[in-house]
Amino acid sequence: MTIIAVTTAAPIRPQAVSDGVEDVVAEAWSVFGEVQGLARLGVEVAVTVRPGEIVADLVVRKEAAHLLSTLVKELEDSGITRTKTGFRIAGTMCQGNVGLRVIVDSSEVTVEQMEAVVAVVDVDFDAYAGGDEYTEWAA
Repeated sequence: MTIIAVTTAAPIRPQAVSDGVEDVVAEAWSVFGEVQGLARLGVEVAVTVRPGEIVADLVVRKEAAHLLSTLVKELEDSGITRTKTGFRIAGTMCQGNVGLRVIVDSSEVTVEQMEAVVAVVDVDFDAYAGGDEYTEWAA
């Protein structure tokens, strides 16, 4: 008896993978320019892309601290946690498709700037009463 196996899956062509990588790198250069502009303003950006997920981490320095409340207003489902060295504001943007984490060292912001951020965060703090305020936000 002879068994003939038929598959509909096309073999992976190394050239196609190489072309895909080249396309991604070309797009990354345009993103690089935007990120450099933010860095000059005092915002460091790291973007992680995984299957089905995009996460952007922003570290806000003193020179950009005045932008914090405006940035947080753009987030959906935002929340704030206190860390050992500062604060982390987390939320989503782009219709909830991109996770954004804003990391701020306590020494980089004034009390007034932090109060402005807290005023625009979406989270209901009463719902978290009695919780551990130093719990790290899970990545």
